[in-house]
Amino acid sequence: MKKMRIIPQIGILVAIGIFVISCKDSNSKSSETKTVAIAFKNDLADKAFQHYTHIKTALTNGNVSEAKKGGKMLSETISNNYIDISNLSKKIAVSENLEEQRQAFSELTNAIQPFIESNLENGEIYKQYCPMAFNNAGGYWFSKEEAVSNPYFGEKMLKCGTVKEVIK
Repeated sequence: MKKMRIIPQIGILVAIGIFVISCKDSNSKSSETKTVAIAFKNDLADKAFQHYTHIKTALTNGNVSEAKKGGKMLSETISNNYIDISNLSKKIAVSENLEEQRQAFSELTNAIQPFIESNLENGEIYKQYCPMAFNNAGGYWFSKEEAVSNPYFGEKMLKCGTVKEVIK
């Protein structure tokens, strides 16, 4: 009698195991990131976007010194050709405070958008948004990847945000 009870229980456990594995597989597929090759019309725009991305990654990781390096490289690359972009990247380069860098980065994102849009030749750049940044005032940033990595909260809320626009 005991053997007959064990067999149905084993069947139930196997069924649950298969269900859990299939859910795990479908979740891992949905978290894959979409990255499209990006090409700019000129070397200045290409380098500027690389340095912007360097800053974004540093802020996402909460790394003040790397954000400073990215800010310095962007300000040197863009020099005085684009005053707002240059000044905001310099602000990031000289700040020792992560929250100040993040605020300047938000302003930098607004300033650099027309430059990115007018110089993008091929590919897609994702304009992403976190509604909770800056005490719920919200903040935007640009990314090469569709998957969200929030530069305003870093590890605390890494995936907080959505794609608001795709720049092509």
